[in-house]
Amino acid sequence: MKGYYAGLDIGGTNGRLKICGSDGEVLGEFTAPGCSLNTDGAEKSRLRYRDLVLPALKELNLDPGCCLGICVAASGIDSPSDEHDCRSSFEEMGFPPERLLVLNDCEVFLHMTEDPALVVISGTGSVCFGRDKKGSIYRTGGWNHIISDEGSGFDMGLKTLKAVGDDLSGRIKCPVLTPLIIKETGLDTLEKIDDFINANLMEKSEIARLSLFAYQAAALGDHEAVRIHRECGDALWGLIRDTKAKMAGKGPEDKLNLWLWGSVLVKNDIIRSMVEEKVRVGLPGTEIGIPEMSALDTALKAARKQETERRTL
Repeated sequence: MKGYYAGLDIGGTNGRLKICGSDGEVLGEFTAPGCSLNTDGAEKSRLRYRDLVLPALKELNLDPGCCLGICVAASGIDSPSDEHDCRSSFEEMGFPPERLLVLNDCEVFLHMTEDPALVVISGTGSVCFGRDKKGSIYRTGGWNHIISDEGSGFDMGLKTLKAVGDDLSGRIKCPVLTPLIIKETGLDTLEKIDDFINANLMEKSEIARLSLFAYQAAALGDHEAVRIHRECGDALWGLIRDTKAKMAGKGPEDKLNLWLWGSVLVKNDIIRSMVEEKVRVGLPGTEIGIPEMSALDTALKAARKQETERRTL
């Protein structure tokens, strides 16, 4: 069978796989439900990995053992034991261990440049990684949606439910947000909100999707929705600030890149503008941008790069 490269971007909601031949020609791109290792656990994640990868290889008539390089950028790779669990899942499928690169799905963007860089992701969850000029990697946040994931879609969705609950309790007024949530979800009583949270607390994507309605309400001027955005923007800036503080000192001649990624930061222009303004004030001179290359394409690039480096050793 022919050799190939594979890049994977596995988030808490969706998993994506892209495969190219040894000549770089794209052979296929696939999607399936995602997972987060630190939330969903090793066994559920193992099954999700298999459900994404094995049908794709079968469709393309490819064998795991013929893979020339594979980069798995996955949510929830938060410790050496998490990396081991993820690696084990792919080795079990037959991928050669020496050709397997496993990274947190946020960390993969640090492979886009050799300069000191930060990347903050806010999607279903949130996390920030930084790499200093010595090549050392630092991380802040993203430990799970109960104690962390500040400024994420889940955080925004939960704050939305709290605000609507307070409105229904007569404590505050959300003239746009509450009617919108009731219309879109049917959550028109505190009892229904309580049941919804209890049913979906571990399936965080269901709560995270409510962030879309918070954005719509904020765009229409709902002051509580704007407050939720401000709080989440401040939290994301805190992740960036604290990660930068851990990195080795940056001289005035050193370039610092900050990449913004994830559905919240890419699609929600309100919160993105808030974060950018905080960074311009707190880290002047930082080059801020949304990666032109997706996490999936970056992972595929890293897979090809690591194989090239392996052959030159």
